[in-house]
Amino acid sequence: MTRAKTNTISSGQLACLLVVSRLTGALLNDSVSLVQFACELAVTIVFSILVLIAERVNFRVNKIFLAAAFFALAAADCVSYISFTKIVAHPEVPVAVISVLIAAFSLYAGLLGSEAVARFSALALLFAAACVLVAVITNIPAMRVEFLKYNKAEKIDVLSLVKCLDVPVIYALFSPHTASKKGRALLLGTAIPYAVSAGAIISCRALLGKTAYIYSSPIFALFQLAKAGSFTKLDIMYICTVLVLLFCEVSLAVSAFKLLKREVKP
Repeated sequence: MTRAKTNTISSGQLACLLVVSRLTGALLNDSVSLVQFACELAVTIVFSILVLIAERVNFRVNKIFLAAAFFALAAADCVSYISFTKIVAHPEVPVAVISVLIAAFSLYAGLLGSEAVARFSALALLFAAACVLVAVITNIPAMRVEFLKYNKAEKIDVLSLVKCLDVPVIYALFSPHTASKKGRALLLGTAIPYAVSAGAIISCRALLGKTAYIYSSPIFALFQLAKAGSFTKLDIMYICTVLVLLFCEVSLAVSAFKLLKREVKP
């Protein structure tokens, strides 16, 4: 990463930042409920519309509150990832080591500015897209359409609904520093991660059936069952994907506070 030379990002870069944050939460989600998915999408759309209306009428929300809210959402994703690593993936890895590494690298990247984070986020999304495609496509032969039927046991997780506020919060923070076509960035930043999330949820349900509801991380199981040539159990791809996206999200939260510092600087 190189230090950003300006405080302005393009609409494409803003879209990348929105996609990265929402996709991080989506991949860490332990639910394969389509009802939960629909509720999360509705919450994101409603609050995004409210943010757009506030922008049109020139209503300004306190930026410190927004930055603190986004930092809390990023911290919640960090807690989810650490919990996943400790319980599911690598319980032998000390939590303190993971926390320190995420904090150190994210602090360094975040201090370079939102423009630098946006550049890296674009590369991270390409990597994430490739990994998710491999996991889904290689599992298609084992999927069954009959597994997709509605399950009455589906429940709604309130914390996941709160986490999906990251899209409108990031937009409210960084849209004043976006050059143009901000509405298109918000549309893409909402549509892309939810489309990927829908594909992952449907794939998990079609592959795992009712057992998808008992997995601690069904999307992780999707990667575990994937095969690419002579390579089996591609769970390392899931871990790397989520870690890279999480790094981008926390870096963005740090850069938000740096941006605030520049705004209040006399």
